[in-house]
Amino acid sequence: MFKSGAVVVLGLVFALPVLAAEPPAETEAPASQKSTKQLLAEFRDEIQTIETEVVFKSISLTADEASRFWPLFKKFQAEKAAIIDGKVEAVREYASEYADLNDEESVRYVQALLDRDERIHDLREEYLREFAKVIAPGKAARVIHISRRLALPPVRRLTSAIPLVH
Repeated sequence: MFKSGAVVVLGLVFALPVLAAEPPAETEAPASQKSTKQLLAEFRDEIQTIETEVVFKSISLTADEASRFWPLFKKFQAEKAAIIDGKVEAVREYASEYADLNDEESVRYVQALLDRDERIHDLREEYLREFAKVIAPGKAARVIHISRRLALPPVRRLTSAIPLVH
């Protein structure tokens, strides 16, 4: 099962650029008319949809487990999205002002990133316990592991595009 799950995850990671390159639906505004904030929100939502699909395909749930797990998983994703939105906003602000930051502002920026990293970590720990109340602990661990792994490539791409503090 691990090999097929890994293949799905790898396939999705490599498919992300293709998915992002698809033309928007006719009802959506063209990308050129969307704000950066809108585009980032859409990208985050797309990542969460992929995460949901990978989790769905990677763990088998009984009907009873599914009825208790999926609402909890959606709550986890919503809380995680709020933290990620804050991180993205901080990075966006930093990117527009980094050349003029003094030492104090640079430290404050990095501390804010570390605080959000800790909030994501704490959220994952909390939901590992919460998921284990409604599904087997091994399945709960797999869900958190999938979530963490899928978050790594986009975070790596975002952070590599931002200059280091000086």
